[in-house]
Amino acid sequence: MFLEEEDNLNATYVARPNKMKINMERFKPIFSLLLSLVFVSVLAFGFTEVCSAQRGKSEREEKPETEKKKEKAMELGKVTVTATRTPHLLKDTPVETAVITKEEIEHSSAQTISELLRYTPGLFIRAEDAPGISAWRSGIRGLDFNSGYGLILIDGQRVKSGGMGEYGYGLNQIPLEMIDRIEVVKGTGSSLYGSDALAGVVNIITKSIPQKPAYGAHAAYGTHNTRNGGLYWSTKANKLGILVNANREESEMGRYGVRKDRKESYLQNRVDSKLSYHLTEDVKLSLGLTLEENKRKREYKDGKVRYEDGQKARYSPGLKATLDDGSTLMMRGYWYNWGFDTKEYKGTTGFTPREGDMYYKEAEFQYSKLFGKTHLLTLGGEYLREVLDYNLAKKTIDTRSVYFQDEIDVSVWRPIKVVLGSRLDSHSQFGAEICPRLSSMLEATDHTRIRASVGRGFKSPTIRQLYYDEPFHHGTYWFKSNPDLDAEYSWGYSLGLEQLFLEDYLVSLTFFRNDLKDKVVRVETDEKIDDEPVKTYKNVAKCHTQGVESGFNARIYRGLSMMLSYTFLDTEEEDTQKELPYNPRHTIGARLTYKYQPWGLIASIDNQYVGKMYKDTKNTKETEDYFLTDVKLVKKLNDFATISVEGNNIFNSDYGEPERDWWGATYLARLRLDF
Repeated sequence: MFLEEEDNLNATYVARPNKMKINMERFKPIFSLLLSLVFVSVLAFGFTEVCSAQRGKSEREEKPETEKKKEKAMELGKVTVTATRTPHLLKDTPVETAVITKEEIEHSSAQTISELLRYTPGLFIRAEDAPGISAWRSGIRGLDFNSGYGLILIDGQRVKSGGMGEYGYGLNQIPLEMIDRIEVVKGTGSSLYGSDALAGVVNIITKSIPQKPAYGAHAAYGTHNTRNGGLYWSTKANKLGILVNANREESEMGRYGVRKDRKESYLQNRVDSKLSYHLTEDVKLSLGLTLEENKRKREYKDGKVRYEDGQKARYSPGLKATLDDGSTLMMRGYWYNWGFDTKEYKGTTGFTPREGDMYYKEAEFQYSKLFGKTHLLTLGGEYLREVLDYNLAKKTIDTRSVYFQDEIDVSVWRPIKVVLGSRLDSHSQFGAEICPRLSSMLEATDHTRIRASVGRGFKSPTIRQLYYDEPFHHGTYWFKSNPDLDAEYSWGYSLGLEQLFLEDYLVSLTFFRNDLKDKVVRVETDEKIDDEPVKTYKNVAKCHTQGVESGFNARIYRGLSMMLSYTFLDTEEEDTQKELPYNPRHTIGARLTYKYQPWGLIASIDNQYVGKMYKDTKNTKETEDYFLTDVKLVKKLNDFATISVEGNNIFNSDYGEPERDWWGATYLARLRLDF
């Protein structure tokens, strides 16, 4: 029943362009559709004929039945750990979870994590695909990651930075080459993870130490002088295992996209290492070490220059043990430091420089034991200290937490899994918070699963909203924190159906709703600094987000597979009856992938449609709808070498805002060696 876990800015509104340009824009979805049809026709039928003429007898032989069944598993046999903090097969996970696998990452044209997540139902990503991009307008079920509504983890541990400024939370934390898989848990996760998991959790799981020695390298070059490369090496000797992964990224693409008033360059160097040692067959020690350096330079047309430097370090020791009675014990901790420094020359750019450090210091334990055949009990505790030690904020925030979870297997008419859990957080700023959750999954037939969940969540305000000691200059206005803000609270609900047809077609449909209380919003004040307006924050809003997510995955014909997704989203700030900005009502995604093994060839094309959405809280400005098309071609040269060419936004979409500047189509060529 249970498995053992393996290692593992605000744009100025202007009039729309002339009618002719709008009409030309409308041809882009037609081009995209035609390209998709040609793609399917040529690859699915043309290559099949060539295959039948060239294939030898051994290639015509039937595959073993076990291999057929393995190919027909529709990825439901993947092991996940984030939803319940215990390992489950994806199909048996009671809480709705999506997984992006290592294979999907390798076949994708994405250069960033945000781009990888673009086609996941319920997630909305509005960003170009470029190394170092902030992707700060990204959200899950109508609530944005940048403000902390969705918790972002690396190997189950919290991270800093990546979003807007130093206060925001961003998806693009590490290079894709270091990732084994990404688990996305939708719905409130505060019952296990506490604050910032109000709308869901994204857990980026890095590659584990393999059983056999391995090493390799990769190098890539693309548009706007984008370059990245890396090396990895791993080995195991008796009880000791080592993995080292180094990566470097460079680009001339900006963190927030194109800006006509400046040139920008970006550099990141990162090293991840893992060390494991088996004291016994059932007891393993581990140590992770991550070092990262990033530099960004902005040269403005008026001669001003701004440098932003950052360094990150993470140390994470751990112990996992399986006890004599079959129960499991996990103890681990981490120390995480992000230091940053901003320097300006030849004048000010209008944004307050930031200098100093932020820290996470954490220790936790988790104990799980199976009672009888029906109850898997999990008990855990965590101590988290967050330290803000920089020019804008001086604060230490302590959170002490305990959580409990019971996973119950019952069988009345059909098998039912019930998960009941709760977490108590003692927060040094907001006091005690209790967040319960009840989830269940009914296995109605061997191929039909129905999931339901209800849970309470809470979220503490961001650093900029609550903890700044002085005003922050943001271009043409100022921000002031509000030290009297309360935490935000929510109740989340979901009901979903998953149906597998003929072993090759998987359909899913989910209804969801989030009700938020005391939502923090930005408000105008009568105050001015240097004749520029001052904005601050208040708990004034009740709001809800609700909608429908649907997905369709299919293995169509001899290596040809397809993915379709659709999300309908309705958001409302109930006090004003206005929609939350940058949340499209309709989002559609489609992906076609063809694998032709005799030639070692993989080709894929991704298409996305995004409907209109409001750009402001008053709902007076609106974007246009838009389409995106990405492509990738992969060729395996031999057992060790692979080359690929990929293109993003190949039809130069303007993301529904033609008045803004965009990078347009970008391309990247890559060589990969694995030994």
